[in-house]
Amino acid sequence: MAKSAIPATAEGMPKFNRAAIMTLAWKLYHRDWANARPANAQAHRKSFSRCLRSAWMTAKHHAAEALKTVQQRAADRVQELTLELMRVDARGWQQSTTANRRSLQAELTAASIAAA
Repeated sequence: MAKSAIPATAEGMPKFNRAAIMTLAWKLYHRDWANARPANAQAHRKSFSRCLRSAWMTAKHHAAEALKTVQQRAADRVQELTLELMRVDARGWQQSTTANRRSLQAELTAASIAAA
């Protein structure tokens, strides 16, 4: 099977700021190795590879978030609030959950109206 290259200007493909992605990768790399003991070159390459992969995933996530509609964002927020409410309900009986539960419930009601 012949490999066909997809041009970077293909329709529907988001454009990424590669310089910003590389800058983020280097920031992640330097943060990881700031106080680390010296290692061999292979460990550094592997670490930078992981940082670069993480920077690309972040850029793609931001691009996907930018394409979401208002209703999709509201639906995502409703889902997040529902999960947080479940976490509050799962707390131990000695912990006070009333204030957290009320605020989450009010925000969930407002978000579900916006999502509809």
